[in-house]
Amino acid sequence: MRIRCRLGCSVDAVAIGLLARRVTRRWILPEQPGSAAGPLLYGMSAKVIRQKMLDGHRFHLAWQDDGRLAGVAAMRDDSHLFQFFVSTGLHGHGIARQLWQRTMRDAIRRAGTRHFTLKASAMAVPVYQHFGFRPSGPLLVSDTGLVTQPIHLDLP
Repeated sequence: MRIRCRLGCSVDAVAIGLLARRVTRRWILPEQPGSAAGPLLYGMSAKVIRQKMLDGHRFHLAWQDDGRLAGVAAMRDDSHLFQFFVSTGLHGHGIARQLWQRTMRDAIRRAGTRHFTLKASAMAVPVYQHFGFRPSGPLLVSDTGLVTQPIHLDLP
């Protein structure tokens, strides 16, 4: 499968939000309390995504040849990955690895980043561990009840 990657812009916000919410409903929300759903999904709305882009957050996108969005990796401060989703039907095709490598290289090029962080859902931890991330503390519970595992990657 051929994937084309590029940096996202405001016109991509709707597609990003649709993919992120679809994957979140399928893989993340079933393991979370109901109180976490609203705030989590709101943070993936096109309006919020556009604002994050204006604030300098970088959204790296993977597109299929047919024009459908295959994945998104969003980075804040060239060091904190806060959204990372690949369309469910495309899991296992190397898209996540390709998207992560592009996002990581961009942060290294822009800021010399050697330390990356994120807060992962339980089901995603094995994917990140495959990329070299390691847990960096106990589970966190937000004020909405969202449970995440802080993890990090330190490059040599």
